Amino acid sequence: MTNDQLNALLAAASDATRQLNLQIGGTGTVAVVEHNPRDATVGAVQVQAGGGQRFLVRVTTRRSRLVDEDNLCEKFVVDLLRYAGVIPDDAPGTTKIEVAQEKTRKGQEEVVTLEVYELPD
Repeated sequence: MTNDQLNALLAAASDATRQLNLQIGGTGTVAVVEHNPRDATVGAVQVQAGGGQRFLVRVTTRRSRLVDEDNLCEKFVVDLLRYAGVIPDDAPGTTKIEVAQEKTRKGQEEVVTLEVYELPD
């Protein structure tokens, strides 16, 4: 990216912001973005084989300040359960995921509770 292109992108920015961004790279080139490593951080792991079982995973967070449910990040917790072999898969046909949150009183400890139930066929 050239300095002119960067200035065009930062047209509404302050002079200080533009100068700082021009100084950071020094070369005016764009950084190479890393590829998506997928499951490289934990590696592909074989978990216990699922025998047609279905599971309910309930993630309940107790916190002093409630957040939008899509900000509770239950995906990471469910993936950890899968990597640990607690559940064989987190596919929609295999695992139902419920998310809830409760407000705590001032000074009360904030916690996340995980419940895993095997559902009847």
